[in-house]
Parts: sequence; C-alpha cells; structure tokens
Amino acid sequence: MASEHPSKPIIYKPPIRSKVDRPSVVLYGTIEPDCTTDWTSSLVASLSDLPIAILNPRRDDWDSSWKEDISFAPFKEQVEWEMDHASIADVIVFYFKPGTLTPVTLLELGMYAGLHTKKCVVCCPEGFYKRGNVQIVCRRFSIELVESVEELGEVVKGRLVKMLDAEKKV
Repeated sequence: MASEHPSKPIIYKPPIRSKVDRPSVVLYGTIEPDCTTDWTSSLVASLSDLPIAILNPRRDDWDSSWKEDISFAPFKEQVEWEMDHASIADVIVFYFKPGTLTPVTLLELGMYAGLHTKKCVVCCPEGFYKRGNVQIVCRRFSIELVESVEELGEVVKGRLVKMLDAEKKV
C-alpha cells in the first residue's frame, strides 16, 4: 500500500530532530547572512509542490560568537545534526557560489563523495575558486555536476519525483 504524505514539503532545521518519513534532501553550501540571492530559497521554491522533507542546516538561532570547537555544546550539536541528517537524506545537495570560500562545504563534499555517491548532486558554477577540484572529485566518484541553481533544482526535483512515484507503486 502506498504511503500518503501531505502535498507540501516539510522543512527541518537544527536543533530540532524529527523522524523523516518521506523522500528527503539535505542542503549544503554557501551561507551568506546578508546575501541578496539566497540559493536555498530558490531551491526550496522549485521543490514547493512536492511532499518531501527538506533538511536545511541553516540554523535560525545561529550565533556567530559561538566557539567552533567540539567542547562547545551548541556547535557540536549543529555539526552532528548536519552529519546525521546527511546520512538519512535521499539526496545530498552541494552548492559552491563563485566569490565565496565555503571550506566546510568542500570538506562535506569530500566526506560524502565516496560514501554516498549516488545521493550527491553538486552545483559549481564557473568562477568558483576551487571549481577544478570539485570537477575532479565529481568525475572520480561519478557525481552529477550542474552549472546553475536552476539546473540544480531540476535535477533534484527529478530525483525526488522518481522516489515519490516508486512509493506510489508500493
């Protein structure tokens, strides 16, 4: 019997931990607090008609004064939330915005490339300073690489629709 989900996505953010009971996507990438173009909002909008879970690590109550050290409980909780949710996500998205450094996203791509190759989708437009490295990792691990947030939305939506269609047939 097919499982039924509400027709809209549910967005999960840290520190809340909930049981994810539907196809899901986790979002890794450039986070700019004062950015006029928020790639996550664009991606979420492109998925807004799907009954999925969106796992967004962008914490609403993030405090830039937090000590980024394992001994600082809120920071440790944040990083563990991100890693735990990547392991349960059906799709792991990485976005590398030109003009940003995003060392943590590079680290995360390295962590998940070999472990969850079939789950990963990477968007790395021309102009990202380590684009060559990202291209080589994607080629080495057969990870789909796209050039724009729009294309990223199409690929992610296509993958999630296939999962939802497969659920309907069960």
